[in-house]
Amino acid sequence: MDDTQHPSHSRADSDRTDDLGLPPPDPESLAIRTAEDILAYLPHALGEWPHESLVAVSLAAGHLGPTLRIDLPARRGRSSLERFAETVADYMAHGAPVGAVLAVYTHAEWQDPGRPPHRAAVDAVVSRLAEAGIPVLEVWIVGREHWRTASCTDPSCCPWPGASIESLRASRIEAEMVYRGSTYGHRDLGEDHEVELPPAHVAAALEAYVQHPERWWDPLAFSAALAAWDEVLTGPDSADPGRLGLLAATLMRPALRDAVLVASAADAATAWRGSAATAQLRDTRHDGVPPTLPGGVPRAEAAAALDFWGECAAAHTGGPSETSSALEFGLVLMGCTTSPPAWGRIARLERVAMSLARMEEPEVRAPALSILGWIQWARGRGGRSLKYLERALSADPEYRLARLLRRLVEHGELSEWARNKETAWNREAEAA
Repeated sequence: MDDTQHPSHSRADSDRTDDLGLPPPDPESLAIRTAEDILAYLPHALGEWPHESLVAVSLAAGHLGPTLRIDLPARRGRSSLERFAETVADYMAHGAPVGAVLAVYTHAEWQDPGRPPHRAAVDAVVSRLAEAGIPVLEVWIVGREHWRTASCTDPSCCPWPGASIESLRASRIEAEMVYRGSTYGHRDLGEDHEVELPPAHVAAALEAYVQHPERWWDPLAFSAALAAWDEVLTGPDSADPGRLGLLAATLMRPALRDAVLVASAADAATAWRGSAATAQLRDTRHDGVPPTLPGGVPRAEAAAALDFWGECAAAHTGGPSETSSALEFGLVLMGCTTSPPAWGRIARLERVAMSLARMEEPEVRAPALSILGWIQWARGRGGRSLKYLERALSADPEYRLARLLRRLVEHGELSEWARNKETAWNREAEAA
């Protein structure tokens, strides 16, 4: 899956043409002259040190163009490699680049200079880019301790095993980026650690609703729970323990879990009018009032939210339209909308899900971890998504959302948001 970044100050300003053929640029820009410069810059452009990833950088007239990070393919079959290469080529073709460079970040062992790791994936990308008229000028392998070109097999010319990773951290570009205030996570410079999810006590509110899961089949209770979620997704503050207990209980019903995902990526009105669980409230005039849930919002606020969502449903297409509302719901859930999702709301959902994933009960851990997997899948981070999904399935081996998402990730299926640079996740979009 891919992360896209668009460097705005990555030009070279040397009096000579460097080995990649980049001409001298604007002297006020960041001077990037060598392979070491590019590799030192990439983690700053991406916001983290890539892990088991291919990073492709397009080269335009005098500057580095858009940068694509994509998980290395888990499968090596022909169709998987073709799909992987096609994804890279589709993105790199934007902006009419004059060429590209590739960096493979991996912990795979490299013992023979002539047989670099992930060679089949790289060859597939190089071939597909050549068909698109984009020559690949250089390929680097960045390992645990060393980095080296993959195109030179002669140790007398290119010493084995390569330059130290520490040379990138001590480089001129690294110092310049730090001076400019840029930092990134060094997640993969040492051992690859996973997120620890220690057990935590489940609040009394959760215990009460665990005993009565049928509550979530009532559309008014469903609406009150969605209103509580919307308040958390909208506000900057984290949820208090009482609210967390309620939110954990709501995830026991898949329909509520899916509505929460849609509410985070779009809004609560889209989630409410598109969920089959609220059809009864949309089909008939109702005089009911959402109940006051332990840890939820006040009844008056839930009632106001319900009235607003009902008005939105009626005005959505000039009147209630179950088909269009359900379709919109599904498109958001599967990351297929043409407009970008609300990355800031999704980030708030991520913080809540991280807290819920620390609870002991598997009926809470499985959906919380699946939500975290969905968030990483939506961002285009398949490797991270897979780790969360495996944890979800260790809590509940039959959890359907985790199984579905794992199948998509293993087949290299990207969310449409991640495929389009206009909708793809980045830190700027999350802060907006």
